[in-house]
Amino acid sequence: MEVDPADCGYHGNHHGDSHGHHDGRAHGNHDDIGKTADDYAAEAMAADLDQWITFDARIQDVSDLDAWLDEYAPSKVMREDGVGWIAVRAESYVSNPLRDVVHLQEGWENLKHSGRAVTLETLTSLALNNHCTTGKWLFHVENGFKVDYAWRAVARGVIEGKLGGSAKVSPATKTPDAHYRHVVCVYNTNFNNRDEVWLLENAIRGVGIKCPMSYKPDVYTCLGIYRKNKWGLRPTIYQSDFDVSKGCSVIAPSFQ
Repeated sequence: MEVDPADCGYHGNHHGDSHGHHDGRAHGNHDDIGKTADDYAAEAMAADLDQWITFDARIQDVSDLDAWLDEYAPSKVMREDGVGWIAVRAESYVSNPLRDVVHLQEGWENLKHSGRAVTLETLTSLALNNHCTTGKWLFHVENGFKVDYAWRAVARGVIEGKLGGSAKVSPATKTPDAHYRHVVCVYNTNFNNRDEVWLLENAIRGVGIKCPMSYKPDVYTCLGIYRKNKWGLRPTIYQSDFDVSKGCSVIAPSFQ
């Protein structure tokens, strides 16, 4: 199913955030009251530094994927056991050798002390100058059968070359509350290329994901910019809803 942003839902004048803040962090027992941007950044960093369980099609036999998905279903893997993420990488996956996070962070410190405004435009400039251009569509899904089903569809899509080069899902927790949701992230190489971002969104819908999604440039993650940040920046720049009656997505900017 093809999604044409011009005919089927790119609303350039929409600035609402109808789904709350989807910032890509792993979700555990979360009571957001009293949490700060630094708290969210610390949670995300802890997950990134902990163990990753990864299926890498560059070095593993694709015929083993289904057994791997069964063994490491996100509903079965626990955050408390030291697992930060479950991930898949396509055979075509490559990292950008020019990506320079060190100079990105140096430029960020200079920007904060320069008196210049911290905006999507200035962050985009920093990202492009330092080749930190990856981004991800992300969505949240309930624990149990729903997350396992959604993750299997995404993981297969990545390995079969239908989606981006990589994807990840947060593990479960031994102490979930009524609000617990897993986060699934699917990556592309250039957040500043709208056609590329649109194509990935369409591909994700094509493997059966119909829930609300948000798009986040990785530059926000690299610089620790999460919701409730002091610059008032939204950590996601697009929102996507699937309109069942039209059979296509409605995509709107969420930046201010």
